[in-house]
Amino acid sequence: MTSRTETVIVGGGVAGLACARRLHDSGRTFRLITEEIGGRVRSSAGGNVSLGAYYVRDDYDHVGRYVDRGRRMKRRHTLCGAPDGSFTRPAVPLLAHLPQALRFLRLLREFRQHYNDFKRECELVSQAEALSADPFLEALYHEPAPSYIRRHRLEDVRHYLLGPAIQSTGFTSVDALSAFTLLVGVLPVIVPIYEHTFRFDRLTRGFEDAVTIDSVTALSATSTGHAIVTRGGGMLDADNVVVATPVEVSARLLDLGPVKSPMAGHMFLLHGTLRKPWANARYAMFPERHPLLAIARQADGSVLLCSSEADPDFGLVLHTWEIVEHHHWDPAFHLGGDVLLPCELRPGLYLIGDHNVCDLEDVYITGVYAANRITASR
Repeated sequence: MTSRTETVIVGGGVAGLACARRLHDSGRTFRLITEEIGGRVRSSAGGNVSLGAYYVRDDYDHVGRYVDRGRRMKRRHTLCGAPDGSFTRPAVPLLAHLPQALRFLRLLREFRQHYNDFKRECELVSQAEALSADPFLEALYHEPAPSYIRRHRLEDVRHYLLGPAIQSTGFTSVDALSAFTLLVGVLPVIVPIYEHTFRFDRLTRGFEDAVTIDSVTALSATSTGHAIVTRGGGMLDADNVVVATPVEVSARLLDLGPVKSPMAGHMFLLHGTLRKPWANARYAMFPERHPLLAIARQADGSVLLCSSEADPDFGLVLHTWEIVEHHHWDPAFHLGGDVLLPCELRPGLYLIGDHNVCDLEDVYITGVYAANRITASR
């Protein structure tokens, strides 16, 4: 038997839940279909270590309402790997290249001013429209990051800061990114960041009964809207469908064509004893193309280690170790290239999530945008 609802949201990650939150607060009816609440934002089995989206920025106006902040992640707590294999505090090698460092900070602050306006606009217009309204950001979105670095003579800043920062959080090299994605990824240089616990109970409060644990297998247009079929045998008709699944799932479900290239990585939660110099720091970022990506020493003494390899040499950084958890993120996200997908594919069909901008706050805002469009349509 087919049931009808005004809106079906496919996917219960941050974007889908943001859309549901805004629709619920606006008094609209909807059904959210998801395999699990939270999507790729996950915690360790004990719930004390964030495994997806390890940090939140201080300027997360939306997401910040639904997280409990933990320790602030400061530069003085961090070691940064250099191409010669040495590890120092990030500021130390940059002092030797001070003109470049100051030029980069000026560029990053200029970008942030435009980017903040972009985020506000994206609550009411699509990301593509917001970019086209700002030629400065649009050019950065389509400029390869290596070209941007050469144009502004930032090669040393790349070696000592940008490369390790991007590899530790994006599981990839600067070479794969656009200038826009690079600059979003290194905003923590000037914006405070914090460890956190995501409070999905707070985000879903009031619409728990609108959630169905299932997955959508087919989606098609009808004369009156959209037809949805689920793996569990459910059939729904809806005026609106909001697809908030990971990019590779959305591409298959909607036949999107080209999308940004995927990035993969391994996360290990370990009990063990770190070697020096890593034992003297809370966080460490490894140089570009190193098989180890990052280390984060937890408040309880455990160690979160990210690697590009499934079986890394833990002995490089630890005297002793025991693997508590191992998670393979494949893909973790899609970052490579400058593909720009529309948010409204056709009337009543919306694509939201990290397909264009892979940042937790931007992901949330795409859900707000879709909900605002649905609310305004009546």
